[in-house]
Amino acid sequence: MKRKAIALLLTAAMTCGLLAGCSAKETDTANKDAAATTTEKKEEAAAEKKDEPAKEEAKEEVVLRFIDISTSPLRQEYFMGVFEQFEAEQGIKVEYEGVPWDDAADKLTVLGAANDLPDVLTISEKWMGQFISAEWIMPLDDLYAEMLEPVANVATKISVERDREMYGNVYRIPDGLINAGFFYRKDWVEEIGYEIPTGDDWTWDAYFDLVRALTDPEKNRYGLAYRGGRGCFDTILSMLISETGGQVYDEEGNWIVDSPECQALFDEYTGLYLEGHAPKDSLNWGFTELVDNFSGGLVGTLFNNPDVIPILQGTMEDDQWGVLPMPTAPDGKVYNSAGMTYPFAVSTDSEHPEEAKLLIEYLCKVENNMKYCQNAGMIPIRNDSGDDPMYGPDGPYAGFLVQMDYPNLVFSTSYGAFDFTDLHQDMLHTEVQKYLLGQQSSVDVMTNIGTEMEKRMKAYLAENEGTSVEKAVSPADYGIE
Repeated sequence: MKRKAIALLLTAAMTCGLLAGCSAKETDTANKDAAATTTEKKEEAAAEKKDEPAKEEAKEEVVLRFIDISTSPLRQEYFMGVFEQFEAEQGIKVEYEGVPWDDAADKLTVLGAANDLPDVLTISEKWMGQFISAEWIMPLDDLYAEMLEPVANVATKISVERDREMYGNVYRIPDGLINAGFFYRKDWVEEIGYEIPTGDDWTWDAYFDLVRALTDPEKNRYGLAYRGGRGCFDTILSMLISETGGQVYDEEGNWIVDSPECQALFDEYTGLYLEGHAPKDSLNWGFTELVDNFSGGLVGTLFNNPDVIPILQGTMEDDQWGVLPMPTAPDGKVYNSAGMTYPFAVSTDSEHPEEAKLLIEYLCKVENNMKYCQNAGMIPIRNDSGDDPMYGPDGPYAGFLVQMDYPNLVFSTSYGAFDFTDLHQDMLHTEVQKYLLGQQSSVDVMTNIGTEMEKRMKAYLAENEGTSVEKAVSPADYGIE
């Protein structure tokens, strides 16, 4: 194009020279024509160049969507910062969206049904059956084997292998690990001179005694932060399985958390609410209310995971609170979870699955995972995370980490690999609420929940040949000492 333009200019110049006898007006006209022709050719050339790179740039540009199902200022700050680094290093932009936990299941279900899930999402174990059966998320076995399996710690490996046993593939990559424990008001305990049992003497009965001891109506103190809203039965189930060897079903899929021992434990725990050891309005409490009223001085014990720690560090003095491990069961064992917190999954709606996997790999790099776990209150997923006082014997996570070394530790089971999202959003807590409001008996609660869960488990086993009921396991079951 440039050569043609130059040739045209030379021709115009030569023509003007040969026609020296023509008028100035004619010369000016000829020059204008030549200039117009040159400008037109340049514009055509520029347009051609402009069009082609634009097409290439549009083709190469990748923007990933990311949804976090447990949004908080700390988590959002972390993700926004690491996504900026990821874009600077990889040239891939990530759009962040946070969804409150209580709304997350409904939000993602709507997006899944509309084939509009984000490229990468954090996901709850309780929704795995639904998301896998609907083919909303893709297997990630290759990603786990390549970037995490060689450096995964014990709890990470057990969590992933149990996933593989339940679902046939690895569908989620751990972000961090949590187990359960009891936060307690250390200052209240010291104030009343109460001695908390340790070792095998720290039982469920001992915990109930602590709750009663911390209740003081005159000071407007309650011993129990009772979770009556969504997640209510999760807490209850964590206690009941101490009577079943960590199992929820037998090998045939029969619900076994309805024995006389389980019923008695259910009655005693919910009785704490009825006896006035928890605020009346805790009938509808969720995570936020539990933590706010613990740090605010209304309740003295809180059953939860280590993700509460960063919140308490910002709202309480270190000497005001502590962490107690899960109580010892009647059989002398300690039943706890070792689950992923909000693991990463890649949706089948993603148009950029390889880039989505690259983002997850970046999030799991040792330096990023350590920062993430410290900000969000989790146990790191890697062996090569290095020493950190936060996770040392005197650090705030000690009460959770010490349980991982128990010789009598057993990782308990949960509701099952089938879809029970709708039950977790409604039935599992409303059935308990009906009892606490005097609308049905405690036996009705256990019967109604057990009947529905057993029906779904047996249907799942019948529809998925070769699958089996999840079993409670110990590290030794995987050859881990």
